[in-house]
Amino acid sequence: MFCPDSTPAAECASYRPGDWRQDMYTIPLEALSVAVVSSIKPPAEPRWPFSGEKTDKERQPTRHPGLFAAGLGLGVSLPLTAALVADDPDFPVLTHVRGLIHTHLWTEFATSSAKNYFGRQRPFYDTELRNGRAGIDDRRSFFSGHSAHSFAFTGYLTQLALNELKDSAQAWFFVTLLNGVAVWVGASRAVDHQHNWSDVLTGAVVGGGTGYLIYHQVARSSGLSVQFSPDGKKVTLSAAL
Repeated sequence: MFCPDSTPAAECASYRPGDWRQDMYTIPLEALSVAVVSSIKPPAEPRWPFSGEKTDKERQPTRHPGLFAAGLGLGVSLPLTAALVADDPDFPVLTHVRGLIHTHLWTEFATSSAKNYFGRQRPFYDTELRNGRAGIDDRRSFFSGHSAHSFAFTGYLTQLALNELKDSAQAWFFVTLLNGVAVWVGASRAVDHQHNWSDVLTGAVVGGGTGYLIYHQVARSSGLSVQFSPDGKKVTLSAAL
């Protein structure tokens, strides 16, 4: 279904983001998985290790809207794309666009799963509860989606710049800008009391790691491979980094 007849069966069973023949199926399936986990309600009381936390800070206005943060990311990614195409007119832009879609879908799956399982209350939850303004999203603090997605985007494009730009000084220029935006987005979530620092740091690790892994899978430098034995009774999961 995913591969020509001449392609080995083991390769056909591999997860290959960026391959449009497989992306036709995997992207919708990943999006459906995100929709399912996002629809789950968090528990009424936070699960261990977040039970019994003090959450009595005052809600602060956010330092940035999501669209503004996304605009900053695009403001760096567009000239990076132009530089990559200038280096190689055949640079596969759409392949890496799909790679980024996979990156954000996997990041959102991990983020929504954690938020709805742990049900950690945001730092201002008790204050909002006393004022009768606490909402269901105020029980989805762990971990930070803004931080996770910012570092997922940055992690992917950092690897892209370092591995595929010919000019190393130019690559590090883009890497510095991308990571600066991601750090600002993540840190502002804690400074504005929207998240705890542990939420932000966990989101950065998960998002950055996802971006790194998906990029290398797209680039065929590394990735996950699921292989089935001929009798279908044995499944092997391997990773080459």
